[in-house]
Amino acid sequence: MKLFKLTLMTAALMCATAANAQSTYKSNLPVKPGKGVTVAGTVECDGKPVAGVTVSDGYEVTKTNKKGAYYLKSKKQNPQVFISTPSGYEAYRDDVVPQFWADFTLPADQYERHDFRLKKVDNKNHAVLFLTDIHLANERNDVEIFSDEYVERLRKEVKRLNDEGKPVYTVHMGDGTWDMYWYAHNYPIGELRNTLNAADYPTAFYNVMGNHDNDGATPSGEGVDFRASLPYQKAFGPRYYSFNIGDVHYVVLDNIEYINTPLEHHSYPGIPGKRNYHENFTQEQLDWLRKDLADVSYDTPVVIGAHCPILRWAKNDGSAYKFKPEEKSTRELLDILKPYKDVHSFTGHSHKQCLVRMPKEEQNFIDHNISGTCASWWRTRATGLKNLCPDGTPAAFELFTADGKDLKWDHIPYEYDADREFFAWDMNQVKDYFAKSAEIQAFLKNYPKWTDYSNVPDNYVYVNLWAWDPEGKLTIKENGKELPIEIVTEENPLYTLSYMVRNTIWLNVVENKGYQKPRKFQLFRAQTSSSDTPVEISWTDTFGKEHKETLKRPAPFTLEKY
Repeated sequence: MKLFKLTLMTAALMCATAANAQSTYKSNLPVKPGKGVTVAGTVECDGKPVAGVTVSDGYEVTKTNKKGAYYLKSKKQNPQVFISTPSGYEAYRDDVVPQFWADFTLPADQYERHDFRLKKVDNKNHAVLFLTDIHLANERNDVEIFSDEYVERLRKEVKRLNDEGKPVYTVHMGDGTWDMYWYAHNYPIGELRNTLNAADYPTAFYNVMGNHDNDGATPSGEGVDFRASLPYQKAFGPRYYSFNIGDVHYVVLDNIEYINTPLEHHSYPGIPGKRNYHENFTQEQLDWLRKDLADVSYDTPVVIGAHCPILRWAKNDGSAYKFKPEEKSTRELLDILKPYKDVHSFTGHSHKQCLVRMPKEEQNFIDHNISGTCASWWRTRATGLKNLCPDGTPAAFELFTADGKDLKWDHIPYEYDADREFFAWDMNQVKDYFAKSAEIQAFLKNYPKWTDYSNVPDNYVYVNLWAWDPEGKLTIKENGKELPIEIVTEENPLYTLSYMVRNTIWLNVVENKGYQKPRKFQLFRAQTSSSDTPVEISWTDTFGKEHKETLKRPAPFTLEKY
């Protein structure tokens, strides 16, 4: 018990430096709580009541009346009461995080009042920047790179969209920090908010809870999933909530059920457990979601934000999907969403780019699993290169635009031109590089399960397409003739060179269990008739936007090119 109390005290102290984004506003509008009401308050805009606003404690759901007042008979099982911001409004904010929630301050059986403010905005046509896995740990200059270069890249995108008349928002799909370094590097979850504010982040920032956003100092046992989330909830609010922007209903969920099995020996300072978890939506969330969606019409687009992928490919050609064995709750989630005509989920966790569509005759649901902002935990950047994810895709964000109910999306890298969509390699040159590089040969000697591309057949061209969609079209042409394309699941040779070699051979790590198993992802390839003919590559996305590149061969395989 003493350890539990110490953990909560430490968590509170660690979050004390974060700005206060919960609503502490006091309204002059009257409330008249009846018997059994434990939480009440008002929602207003410019001093006038706003009726019909959804208010919840994560269990009970109600709406404001014509006087802008709400009443809840809450048991205060969660730490907050929160509103679902209505269309045509934004939650008031004085820092990067909107003030859409308020922390409970009194015991469950005692009445307390919490008020909220809104401001009017025309957001029928809007944009959302979906980011994931920023993974700041206060090492490898990650805070500086993100705060300076990456935020500036996002700022330019926001300005462009604002100039088009679109308000812009951000949803981050979790793992903003890195739990193992909360205590070792003094960078707990509250510091992410401080970093965003110090960087003058350009939009309102909505967050999703990831597995690395739990407090690893929390002892395992009953309620550990809830207890470990408290520092997160203090800094960024509820683990699950919703809001409306224009004609779109957004829902944030938490599909991390934290376990933190005890370790005999602590691996990192302040961390007594394995930091393990199940990918699972708790029943309380799903029960709340049914209530949250009760008044949302079936023709309203619904967008879910969660940390772990909701769907995964069963085949690398996108023709089939699967769940993880423990994801029984995902089936219930999909059942809840099945009546809706247009549903998207944006997820992270995998540090790769993968769009999975359910067959339309089964359900209109698309999971956008997007590449991490940190890519490979900022490590390729630390060795002087650009940030690449384990599937070889660059660190990127997803631009989601809504013109009414017309939804579009685009994958945009931080460190490359926005119109660039793929890498293409002349595999004859990759083959030659692998055969002659002493570093590559040393790596393969110690990690023999990884592919030796010096054995690849002649005259192949490989394409790493960053945002492939089975409804788009990729063509590879030689002398104007379209070549047959094969989808393969292999290691990305650029990732092998830029990450694996540099984090093993460069560091004299001759054996690392975590690196022994190759990281295989989707690649496209075609075999040409000769070694020196140019190849024309074209990718046309699902919205008809075409991206072209001519690969002049022989094309040297060098890191400087990428």
